[in-house]
Amino acid sequence: MIKNDLIRVNILFLSLSLILSIYLLGFRYFDPTNTSWLFWGDLPTLQTGWNYFRIDEWRFPIFSNPNYGIYLNNNLIYSDSIPLFALFFKIFNFILPDNFQYFSLWILFSIYLQGLISYLIIFRITKSINFSLVGSIFFIFSTIMIHRITEYPQLSGHWIILLFLYTELLDKNKKFISQNIVILLSLLIQFYFTLILLMIFFINQFYNLILKQKSLNSVLKHSFLVLISAIVAMFIFGYFQISPDDGLGWGYGFYNLNLNSFFNPFGETNTKISWSNFLSVKPLQNGEMEGFSYLGVSGIIFLVLFLKHIFFEKKNIIFEPRSLLLITIIIFFLSLSNNINFGDATIINYPLNKYFYALTSLFRSSGRLVWPIYYFIFIIGIISIYVLFPKKNIVILSILLSFQLIDLSSGLKHYFKGNQYKVSSEGKYIDYEYWIKISKQFENLRLLKPKNNTAIYKNLSPIIIKNYFKSTDVVYLSRVNREKIAVERYNIKKKIIDKDLSQFEKTLFITDDINSVNYIYHNLFNQIYIYKYKSFWLLSITKISHINSEDIFYSSKIPTIDLNEKNTIPIFNPNLPKFGFEYDDEKKKLILDGKYGVLNFKLKGANCIKDKKIHIEFEPFYNDSFKETDFEIEINKEKKNIELNNNSLNFKFNCNSNFTNHLKITSKKLFSQYDKRIGLNRLKRSILINSITIN
Repeated sequence: MIKNDLIRVNILFLSLSLILSIYLLGFRYFDPTNTSWLFWGDLPTLQTGWNYFRIDEWRFPIFSNPNYGIYLNNNLIYSDSIPLFALFFKIFNFILPDNFQYFSLWILFSIYLQGLISYLIIFRITKSINFSLVGSIFFIFSTIMIHRITEYPQLSGHWIILLFLYTELLDKNKKFISQNIVILLSLLIQFYFTLILLMIFFINQFYNLILKQKSLNSVLKHSFLVLISAIVAMFIFGYFQISPDDGLGWGYGFYNLNLNSFFNPFGETNTKISWSNFLSVKPLQNGEMEGFSYLGVSGIIFLVLFLKHIFFEKKNIIFEPRSLLLITIIIFFLSLSNNINFGDATIINYPLNKYFYALTSLFRSSGRLVWPIYYFIFIIGIISIYVLFPKKNIVILSILLSFQLIDLSSGLKHYFKGNQYKVSSEGKYIDYEYWIKISKQFENLRLLKPKNNTAIYKNLSPIIIKNYFKSTDVVYLSRVNREKIAVERYNIKKKIIDKDLSQFEKTLFITDDINSVNYIYHNLFNQIYIYKYKSFWLLSITKISHINSEDIFYSSKIPTIDLNEKNTIPIFNPNLPKFGFEYDDEKKKLILDGKYGVLNFKLKGANCIKDKKIHIEFEPFYNDSFKETDFEIEINKEKKNIELNNNSLNFKFNCNSNFTNHLKITSKKLFSQYDKRIGLNRLKRSILINSITIN
C-alpha cells in the first residue's frame, strides 16, 4: 500500500470512528469535560480511580492508587480505569481541566483502531483496498464491541485482539517480538484481553509442537519468554499488590456462554433490547449476557464459511485450519463452562473439582472468551467471500454488509446520543455543596463496616467520583485484598468497643446499619456525634459545623423487656443496640461477625431478680462442634461461668430493673470460607444465634 493510500485510509477511519462515537454518545457525552454519564452502573469507579490517580504522587508500582481504598493496597488496574490512557493523561495532568474524563476518547480510539486493524488484516491477505474497506465496516459495527460501551468501556478495546491476529501475518523474524509486545500492551487495557491472547498463543504453540513444526526447545523458549515478560510487567504495573488468590472471583458457570448466543439478538443497555430486525430474541439463563455475541444475519453466513474452512480446507488464513479448529474448540468449551445451556434448557451441568474451579475463577466471566471466535468467524468469512467469488466479491460483500447494517439497526437505535446511559435526574445523592463543606472538615471518608461494593457506594458514587476527600474506602473494585478488609473491619469494631476513638481523627465514618448506630449512641454518648443523612448515618468525634440540629440523630429508647410478660430478648429488633453481628436473611438468624459481638438490653418486672439464667440458643455456622472453653461471656464487665448444653450457652447474672445491660459474646473458634477451603471470603464466622432467653 502506497503512503498516500494509507493516509487516506487513516483519514477515512478517523472520520467514521468520530461519526459513530458521536452517534453512540452524542456531543454532550463525547465532551471530555462532561462526567455526568459516568454515574450509572459500574462506570463511577472507572472515573473515581482516575480522579485519585491523577492527583496522587508518582509511585511504584506505577499504577498504585492507595487513596482510593486506603488500607487495600489498591491499584488503578482494579478500578478498571484503563491504565494505558491513565498513564498518558497523568503525564499531561498539569494542563487538563479539573473535570476531565478520557472514556469518550477511549471509545473513539477503540472504534478507530477496530476499523484500521481489521482493514490491515484483510488487505494483507487480499491486497484489495476497496474490498478491505468494505470488510472493515463489519468490525466497526461489531455487536460485541458496541455492547460493551454501556457499562464497561474498558472492555470495548477489542482492537487488541485484532492486533494480535495481525501479528500472525507478519514475517517470522518479527512475529514473536510483536506478539509479546501486544500481550504486554493488553495488560494496560484489561486483564481479560491478556488471558485471551495468552490462550491463543499457547494453544498455537502446542499445535506447532505436536505437528513438529517447532522443536520442544523452541516452544519452551518462546513460552518462557512470554510468561516471564508478562510477569515482570505485571509486577511493574502493580498486579501483585494483592495476593494471587484475591485475583480469583466467583462466577464461572454463571457468567458463561449460551449455545444460542451467536443467533440470539437479546442485548442489554439500561433496558432489554433486540439487536435484530430479522431474528427473534431467545431466552438466556443466569448471567449469560456476558456471552453476548450475536453475529447478525450476514455473520451467520460467515459462520457457515468459517466451519467449512476449519473442517474441510487446508489453506492458511491467519492460522492453519487445524490450529484454528483446536483454538476454537478449547476456547469455546471454556466459555460454555461446566454449565452448558441452550436457551432456558440446561443440557449438562457437572460439578468441578474445587481446585480446578479456583483456576477457572481467573476468568469467571467465561462468556467473554468467545470474543476471538467471533472475530475468527468474520475474518474467515470475509476472506472466503473474496476467494469464492473473485469477480464479484466486492458486490457480494457490499450486499452482505447492507443486510448486516439493516439487521443491526434494531440494536443501534438504542445507543443514539447516549440513550444507553441511565442518568438519573432525581438528584437524591448529588447535593454537592453539602459534601464540599464536610470535606473541608475531614480528610477521609470511611465505612464503619468495611466492604467492597456496598449500597453506600452505589448511592454515594456521584459524590465519591468528585474525590472531595483525600482518601476513602467507600469503593467498588474488581479485585480487592479480602484479608485486609476483614482485618480492618474487626479492628474498627474492637476500637469502638474498647472506646478507642483514635481512628476518628480527621475521619468521617458512614454506615447504613441502624443496629451499630444505636450501639454507638448508647455506649459513646457525647463522644461521637451522629448525623442522619438520607438513608445513612455520619459519625464523627467533632461536630459538623454546617449541619442543622434537626439532622442530629437521636436514637429511640432501648426496648425494655417485662419479664412478667415475656422472657425473650428481641435480638432482631433494630432498636436493640448491637455491634459485631450480621443478620442472615435466609435463615432469619443473627450471625456473630468475627471474634465477638456486643449488645445492650433492659429488663423490668417482679421476675427481675438475682441469679437469673440467660440461655443463648445457637447453631454452628460451619457444622463445627463446640466446647465450653471455646466461648467467653461477659456481662456488665463481669466474666461468667458457662454451661454448654446442646448448643445452648447458659449462665447466671443479677437482674437489675431498668438497668442497661452490656452483653459481650466471644467465640475463640471461628473460621472464614477461606479457612475452610470452601470459598474466598475472609470474614470470620462461628455461630448463628437463634434466640436469647431469660429464666
